[in-house]
Amino acid sequence: MNAEEIRWTLEHYPTPRVGAAVLVPLVPGAHGLDILLEVRALSLAVQPGEVCLPGGRIEADESPLDAAIRETCEELLVRPSQIDVLGSLGTFDGPGGRALHAFVATLRGYAGTFSPAEVDRTFTLSLDWLIAHEPDVYQVGYQPNYPDDYPWELVPGGRQYPWRARTSDVPFYRGTDPLVWGATARVLRRLAQVLRGKRA
Repeated sequence: MNAEEIRWTLEHYPTPRVGAAVLVPLVPGAHGLDILLEVRALSLAVQPGEVCLPGGRIEADESPLDAAIRETCEELLVRPSQIDVLGSLGTFDGPGGRALHAFVATLRGYAGTFSPAEVDRTFTLSLDWLIAHEPDVYQVGYQPNYPDDYPWELVPGGRQYPWRARTSDVPFYRGTDPLVWGATARVLRRLAQVLRGKRA
């Protein structure tokens, strides 16, 4: 096999669309813009009753932004024409360590609708409140779990190999009800940091 054959193979190798994407929807509030958040339906198998942003898994034929918009429309029963994307907040470590892409948008004409199959209820959080408050942040370490037949004899240094410790910051926004924490809080914390930089 030569370099051109390898190039052709790689060009035609499908780029995996892995991970998930979320949207931070901004809606008009009493004193400026509010962030629209969801409480996940209690019937869901994963994270029932927890606070989240609209979003979900990226399908094979779509971009992260396409996924965020599609999921927002499905969960909040809105149309794509109501969503005005303002920009990206980048990529985060999401639940289970998979990539989580986050976008910010305004949502026009939202009438309080949502899909009961996915959402228990919605609520808002003042954007000004978010900018003015820092979350409590706890660093969590993850320990690797090795199978009994792990080939330690092939690893330089064996069981004493200096693996890099994997850690993750887990923020909690005390004072929010229901509580905003975890990956959702991580996304909102970055939004607040970005906006504070703009206001400085």
